Amino acid sequence: MSLTLTIDPAYSLSPSELVFLNGEMFAGKTMLGNMQLLHIDANVSISQLGLAVLSAAFLANEKIGTLNLETYQKKALLGLRKVTGLLAKPSGSPTNWPTGSLEAELLSLAQRRHATGASTDVTDLIYAWLAQDTRDPWKTVLDTLQSALADRGLLNRDQEKKLKIFTVTHYSLPDETIPLSGKETIEPIQHILTTCEHERGEIWNLLTKHIKKAISARTEQDDTDFD
Repeated sequence: MSLTLTIDPAYSLSPSELVFLNGEMFAGKTMLGNMQLLHIDANVSISQLGLAVLSAAFLANEKIGTLNLETYQKKALLGLRKVTGLLAKPSGSPTNWPTGSLEAELLSLAQRRHATGASTDVTDLIYAWLAQDTRDPWKTVLDTLQSALADRGLLNRDQEKKLKIFTVTHYSLPDETIPLSGKETIEPIQHILTTCEHERGEIWNLLTKHIKKAISARTEQDDTDFD
């Protein structure tokens, strides 16, 4: 099988969406902090799956040449020392990512910020994309991904009212989507991720670190006063 990542506007699923729909291959099973998979009866770590889909979105953009992942030096501790940051710089290359996919959204945000001189640091991009603090930003990432799939008719979306106030959304996988997310579609994406991890260790570690940093910064803090 060729490991070339081909972008076809007629292809329905982006790399990050394929990772999500094969979540057991990218995240360990767990009972706490879990995500119920749609295609099999299994729960996996929501943080591991969220990290995998965001990593896939950035690395897939880099693979096709729409983003360049570059290290840079930035000041920390009031300028007393320097640390290494990671930029996601848009290259100007055209692409046809599926509408609403993480790849399309993060690329578009990077392009807009770059055009105005704003930071395209990976942490800053994810922080801006998440838009607001939540109790579980990992869940926000995966809910956003599922919502985009539902908007394109690739997931079923059912909503119900809780206590006549809160709306809870449930997603399910229609039979028509299953053939699009078969295991054979995952090998090129796994190759991109493992190649980065094993051959570009600094980029991989910085990407992981910056994603986690953005998630931590967007995690809603408990303001309970214990005095």
